[in-house]
Amino acid sequence: MRSPRVGVNLHKRCTSHNLTVMYNLRRSVPPLGSLVTFEAAARHGSFTRAADELAVTQVAVSRQIKALEAYLGVRLFDRLNRAVRLTPEGEVFRQAVSEGLTRVAAAVTELRRGEGRGQLVVGTTTAFSAYWLMPRLTRFRSAHPEIDLRFAIDDRCVDLGAAGIDLSIRYGSGHWRGVDAVHLRGSDAVPLCSPSYWSDRPPITDPRALLAETLLDYDNIVDSRWSSWFAHHGISLRSDPAGVATDAFTSMVQAAQNSQGIALLGSPVVDDLIASGALIAPTIFGRWILPGGYYAVTPKMVEESPGCASFRNWLQDEMAAVSGRRPC
Repeated sequence: MRSPRVGVNLHKRCTSHNLTVMYNLRRSVPPLGSLVTFEAAARHGSFTRAADELAVTQVAVSRQIKALEAYLGVRLFDRLNRAVRLTPEGEVFRQAVSEGLTRVAAAVTELRRGEGRGQLVVGTTTAFSAYWLMPRLTRFRSAHPEIDLRFAIDDRCVDLGAAGIDLSIRYGSGHWRGVDAVHLRGSDAVPLCSPSYWSDRPPITDPRALLAETLLDYDNIVDSRWSSWFAHHGISLRSDPAGVATDAFTSMVQAAQNSQGIALLGSPVVDDLIASGALIAPTIFGRWILPGGYYAVTPKMVEESPGCASFRNWLQDEMAAVSGRRPC
C-alpha cells in the first residue's frame, strides 16, 4: 500500500511537470489568433480574402502576420502586387499549422457531438437557407427525429473545421481546398420578374429588348450577371446593362418580387417562387446552364458522422425530386 507521503510527492511532481509543459508552450507557441490568421492568408494567398473570411480589416491581417514573422524571426510571405506568396519557410509552417488546427477542430467537433447526441452543424448561405432549405426541412426532421440540427448561416466561404461545421452546401466549381465535395446538382438561370412588373405584356422574343427594362444584378457571382447572359446570346455591350446591383442575393430576389425589375434567377434556389407564380419568365428563352453547381462539402481528415451521411443523402434525394421542374 502506497504511503500518503509518496502519493502527495507524486502528485506534486506531476503537477510541477504539467505546469512546466504549459509554461514552455506559452513561450514557444505564438498566440492562437495569429495562427488562425496565418492559415487563412496562406490558404487564400491574399490578406484581403483572409480578412473577409475572418470578418476583420486587411490592415489587421497584415499586422498580425508581421507580428508573427517577428515572433518567429523569419519571413513567411513574399508580398506581391495583388497577392502574397508563401516563402519556403512559410510553406513548412503552413503545413504544421494546418495539420494542428485541423486536429484541434476535429477534437472540438467530436466533443460537441458527445454533448448533444446526434447533433449536426450545417453551413449554408442566407438565400439557400431561406428559399430552398427551410421550406423542405420538415421532411428531413420527420425522417430523422434523432438528429439535432444546428445551422451556421454565412454567405462567405468559411473554413469548415475552424467553424465547427460538419457539412456545408456550396455553389461553385466543386474544387475547394481542405474539403471533400459531393455534387448535388447543376444550376441554371432565366430572366424572372413579378407578374405585376410584367403586367400581361407579351413575352420578349429578342434579347436586345431586355435592354429597355430595369435589370437587377448580383455582383458576387460573375457567371450569372447580365453582361454574361447577353454575351451568351451573342450580344456585345459597351457598358454594364444592369440598372441595379447588389451583393446580397436575397435583396435581389426581394427586389424582383417587389416589381423593381428583372433578375437572373433559377433552379434550385427559387423553385418554390416559380411554382407559386410569385416569379414569372417574361421571355421565351430557355434556361441558361451555368458553369457552377451545388455541392455538399465536408472537412477533410474528419470522420463523418452517420447524421452527416443521412443529411447529404436527403439533399441528393430532394435535389433529384425537383431537377425536372424548370421555369420555362
